[in-house]
Amino acid sequence: MPLRLKKEISEEEFYEHFCNIKTSHQTLLCFSLKEDDKTLWKLWGHAYNNPGQYHAEILVLREIEDYLMANILNATKYTITWFLSYSPCHCCCDEITKFLMKFQIKIEFNIKAARPYYFDNDQNQKGLKMLKRLGVLIKMMEFFDYEECLYLFVDPCTKFTAWPDLEVQSIANKMIFHHLFSKEDDRLDNHSFPTDDSFPVHAISASDFESQVLVDKIPPGDPNKTPDKKDELSDIRTPQKTCFPQRTSEHGKEVKRKLF
Repeated sequence: MPLRLKKEISEEEFYEHFCNIKTSHQTLLCFSLKEDDKTLWKLWGHAYNNPGQYHAEILVLREIEDYLMANILNATKYTITWFLSYSPCHCCCDEITKFLMKFQIKIEFNIKAARPYYFDNDQNQKGLKMLKRLGVLIKMMEFFDYEECLYLFVDPCTKFTAWPDLEVQSIANKMIFHHLFSKEDDRLDNHSFPTDDSFPVHAISASDFESQVLVDKIPPGDPNKTPDKKDELSDIRTPQKTCFPQRTSEHGKEVKRKLF
């Protein structure tokens, strides 16, 4: 099954799919949902894309939607946190937008991505801008985000080991996102993109920070190719479209886990 509830990922899966200096040909999404200010998660797990059918984001959104439909009166606020190996494509951004518009409740949505996905594609940029306007927190993962993801979805007793150039690549990815959202904020209300440790866009040009990227910020493929009309979500250009891998270890504990 591409989606597994209450199951951790293996350490091998974590480093294979979240390493930001390598290209992964799948999307891995680790997710959690909690109610109000409670510590324990009500729903959690991980998902890969379902080859030729749905992206990982769609599979998880459907699972969360089913939960909310059955438990909508249990809380006044829900917090959804995603750790993604790639930022969402424009199709998935559209689906997240529809999801948020559907439920008239307070939802805090946090998305942390290891890599930008086809960031030169205008539609993908528009999709991310729309999510930001809706209040979704989108950021590129840094050291402490990888550390948190491993703690929560792999093993809390395993120490995160950074790969070479993680920090340089994280900064380059963050600059790409910051550049996009800063331009959007200037266009809308002349406010800068709020981040805890923001980088001034005027201090570095797009060509400067793109030259820092140690691997291609988009996977191989033609971003301008017209998607197959039968199902845009199964577009073969997406890097996730390979077979769901066999897990190298099964150590899910079937327990509710905690967010920091």
